Amino acid sequence: MSSADVGRAATSPTPTVGDRRDPTPASTWVDDILDRAPAKLSLCAVVVGTPGSGRTGLLKAMHERLRGLDVPVSVGMPSTDVPAGPMVVLADDLHTWPGDLVARMATMVDAGTIQLIATTEPRETDQVLRRVLDLARRSGTLLELGAMSTADVLTHAARTGLTLTPATASQIRRRCGGARTVVTAALLSIREAAAAAAPGEPVDEMAVVERVARDRHHRLLRGLDPTTLSVLALASVRAPLDPESLAETLDVPRDAAVGALDRARGSGLLRGADVFVSSAREPLHAVLGNRRLDELRRTSAAVRLRATELTADDALHAAESGVEDPRLVDALLEGAADATAARAVVLLRAADRVEPGRDDVRLLMAQRALASGDIDGAGAVADARLESADPGENGIEHWVGVAAVVAAHRGLGSHSADLYRWLGSDNVAAETLSAVTALLAVGDRTAASAIAAAGDGQPPVGVRAVRSLAIRGLLASVGGTVDGGPGDGVDLVVRGLTAAVPSRSGPAAARTLHAAVALALNSGDVHAARTLRAAAGESADGALLEAEIALTSGDLESVTRLLPTTEPIGMVDRFRVHAIRLGLARRNGDVPALTALWPEGLSLLAAIEVDLYLLRPLAEFWQAAARLADTASIGRYITAADRLLDALDNPVTWSAPWHFAGVRAAAIARDAEFAAERQRHLDATTAQHARASGLATAARTWSALTFEQAGNITDDRVAGAVAALRSNGLIWEAVRLAGIAGLHAADPSAAADLLETARSVDADRRRPRPVDGLLTDREAEVARELLQGFTYREIGARLFISAKTVEHHVSRIRRRLDAGSRSELMSALRAAGYS
Repeated sequence: MSSADVGRAATSPTPTVGDRRDPTPASTWVDDILDRAPAKLSLCAVVVGTPGSGRTGLLKAMHERLRGLDVPVSVGMPSTDVPAGPMVVLADDLHTWPGDLVARMATMVDAGTIQLIATTEPRETDQVLRRVLDLARRSGTLLELGAMSTADVLTHAARTGLTLTPATASQIRRRCGGARTVVTAALLSIREAAAAAAPGEPVDEMAVVERVARDRHHRLLRGLDPTTLSVLALASVRAPLDPESLAETLDVPRDAAVGALDRARGSGLLRGADVFVSSAREPLHAVLGNRRLDELRRTSAAVRLRATELTADDALHAAESGVEDPRLVDALLEGAADATAARAVVLLRAADRVEPGRDDVRLLMAQRALASGDIDGAGAVADARLESADPGENGIEHWVGVAAVVAAHRGLGSHSADLYRWLGSDNVAAETLSAVTALLAVGDRTAASAIAAAGDGQPPVGVRAVRSLAIRGLLASVGGTVDGGPGDGVDLVVRGLTAAVPSRSGPAAARTLHAAVALALNSGDVHAARTLRAAAGESADGALLEAEIALTSGDLESVTRLLPTTEPIGMVDRFRVHAIRLGLARRNGDVPALTALWPEGLSLLAAIEVDLYLLRPLAEFWQAAARLADTASIGRYITAADRLLDALDNPVTWSAPWHFAGVRAAAIARDAEFAAERQRHLDATTAQHARASGLATAARTWSALTFEQAGNITDDRVAGAVAALRSNGLIWEAVRLAGIAGLHAADPSAAADLLETARSVDADRRRPRPVDGLLTDREAEVARELLQGFTYREIGARLFISAKTVEHHVSRIRRRLDAGSRSELMSALRAAGYS
């Protein structure tokens, strides 16, 4: 609202209370009373409302109307005997009257001696006052004035000559606590400020409202007794308000505590489930004093400590109040273990204030900070702990794990590996898988093998056994000994990382899953990659893995949908996301988009170290650079990748896709000499591996189509290359190769066959893939039940889970299948074969 919206002219008169043109509950109530009073009927009418609700104004208006009806009226109980007929007694603020007098009035109403019209604050525990309220309730003359709604504020503003937006009206309502008289005063003050402002000068309406509300709350609080003020203070710090806790905290009898709580609720400063009105917080501090407030916080916390069970919220409240007790730390640690990452950090910081320097507290703080995305915070805590640490300290491997993940997020793989080398193979313990992952990333197979061997001879318990599977699989991918060849390494990793064991979540697990998915994609096993991606759940890490899988398999529509709308926090993840954007733009032939993305890509590439698991994203950079004729700008990174693979003796799983990408980049750049060089590397790498040799065949065919005469390439050769690419999961490349061959074919019949092959492969790519691998086993069960027409409740009963859990599963299925409506979901499930 601006000052231009303020009606400077005289406003239309507000309908008076009881005006038949204003059929509000209050006016209906007044009309009913005015009908009963002159007829000498039994009457007990009560208006209930918190301060500022307008109850006193309503009583005054009633008094004015009664004067014109020749009805005997007494403001308060008459000092002399009442006349023969019933007299109307007006009693304002009945909750402040002596209990014996209120009881006498109720008796006189029952006897027909008086007609009572009264107002009161809400009281739930005052038995005498409740008797009067029951009389009014039985006769239908009890009026309860609630807080104003946003619609009420809008209507009132219009009558005042102001035009408000619903958002502004809602803010005014909240700041004024919904009190009618306060809202009215605030609106009038806004109008006066607007009228006094110079033309075009804006008025800060909320500042005006804050001032009015603050003044009103201050006056209201000054009039309350100390015990009621103390109850409000405890409510403002979210302390328990049950009678027993209040009585012990305030050191008063239970009845006194109950009465004080009743008065606090009647003040209008407690809403809903005893939530303190936030706009009254500053006036409360001013009236009560910070010293008294701190004293109440500490006393309340001490009372809760004596409870049989201390919750995390209780412990947090006590810690914030300055209480120092070891039990608080235990409760805060327990609460942090199950809390969200952000809340866990709050709880752990409180624990650290209670007992500074506890290693388990600070470790969990660092781990949860890392999980919440606070990489710098986690790194600072880990560095401080490791600065003077010894590798043989009990539990130090967990600190190394935090620091190593921080380094990996920052793109400093060598630092991550150095940390595990410093720790040594004898001290790694539960961090073995993370250590092997980090060391292989930088090509240190010797140190990784030593750490893997350090666990030999230990009992093969469940967690250690499945961890060993993943370790063996990763080592096999770089030349370790696993029966059956490199492909079996993928199977080992999948079994190890998808086994139903605890401790598989968190940043360290995300790093290992990234490595595992990279391994699966390099091996051409897209199904394994999807199985591994499912282990990441609904996290941002899982979405990024899914986008990488979709790009590799040529599902460009899914890539567009899965790309994050906000930049990841870690430098490596930002690099991976940018590689996907470059790959998507290149595959779509969008050179302007490539050109726009390229400068930022170079900055990201300069900020990280090349490691084994980033070869695929780097390959996307390589081919984008070739498309933009700027390969020279990333030459040193290509050389670094070559050196890394050489250090590992060029393992086929990692080298073959890398050199294939090199041939593709050379073909894009029309550099026949460089293509031949990369082809020699590829041939040497894949010579002993039938599946990987298909990449060499495809690369050779691609080079031939680029650099040789079209007639030299047979249809069978192209078909073999297309089949090889498909078997390696490179569906988009297979379509592209068949299409290029079709365009180069001299024979129209051969060209038609090749183009038909391209269309056929592309149709396979676009066909909805089986849901197995995307849906978990439980989600698949829910999907089948849905298709049979069962409701959420029925599915829950059949699967022995709650209906709410079924709803959560369906939501995840919708996201996985990109299904909006129920009909789209059902169609997608049927197409996936669940019917």
